[in-house]
Amino acid sequence: MFQDITTAMSHFYGPKVPTLVINVVFHENRVFSGDFLVGRVVLDLTDSDAVIHEFLLEARGCGKTGWVNIHTDKIYETEKDYLNTVISLASSTSAVISPGRHQFPFQIPIPAECPTSYESQFGTIRYTLSVRVTTNSEATSATQSFPFYVFAKSFFDDFPSTVLRPIENKDEVDFTVCALPFGTVSTRISVSRIAYSLGETIDVFCFVSNRTRKALKQCTVQLLLKTTYEASSRYEHVNEKKLQEQTIEQKELGKVKPRTDMTFQNCLLKVPELAPPTRYSGSGEPCMIALSYVVRFTALPGVETEIPVIVTTHGNKEPPKMNGAHY
Repeated sequence: MFQDITTAMSHFYGPKVPTLVINVVFHENRVFSGDFLVGRVVLDLTDSDAVIHEFLLEARGCGKTGWVNIHTDKIYETEKDYLNTVISLASSTSAVISPGRHQFPFQIPIPAECPTSYESQFGTIRYTLSVRVTTNSEATSATQSFPFYVFAKSFFDDFPSTVLRPIENKDEVDFTVCALPFGTVSTRISVSRIAYSLGETIDVFCFVSNRTRKALKQCTVQLLLKTTYEASSRYEHVNEKKLQEQTIEQKELGKVKPRTDMTFQNCLLKVPELAPPTRYSGSGEPCMIALSYVVRFTALPGVETEIPVIVTTHGNKEPPKMNGAHY
């Protein structure tokens, strides 16, 4: 009898309620700007029917930069929306879904001007897809957000043709202490072209002429990502920039003996498949997060030479296909 009373009370005070679980399956892990974000929303409903009043997808892309100047205590921050698209997946305002799994495909256009997703200490560019389902019951109403990643599509053709030509840089360091010459170090580095697409390998040629009486140690060639952040002061609305460098790929070359010439060949640096492509500041509106790459040769003490390179998501654009004409 006691068990029957407990069961009756549990039904009275805590009836079984339907629940709704939202998931999103993307067709690709990343989407290029100018393409479509393709996927499907998966709704898992248990226990009883639900009447959908609202079923919305909201794709948002937002960029933020910010930091505090430690010398002046000024706060710099900027925020910008790159994407804000809302679509409805409900066929009507009173659609009924039964218990079980339901899938709803979607396609959302990503504007061509959307920048690449980025995460760092001083700035972020994030994209999210929010799913909001409102029904006749709180238990089956839910909102869930899912991140997705955008790559700004770029080609070699987007830059001057000179990016496909070889480039080299020469430098000379004169080591003089208290008017006493200790010799010079001459360096020359070159690459076969300036532009490379994701996943490609950069073949770097390095030549070092050490005319000093000391060995050059820790000779290294690196692929560096330079990120320039721009933000506005909170009260004066004056823009300030901050530069951050990150080593993407590195190869140790050893040392160069005194009064010796050394050539380093086959210095291979690979551009990662998921590296953010080059993004320069435009001539119009300032770029909150600008990305550029350099190949840099360094040696101790105090030797440094670099050349700029460009990273794109694709190589050359495919020429349009011509339909053959028959006469």
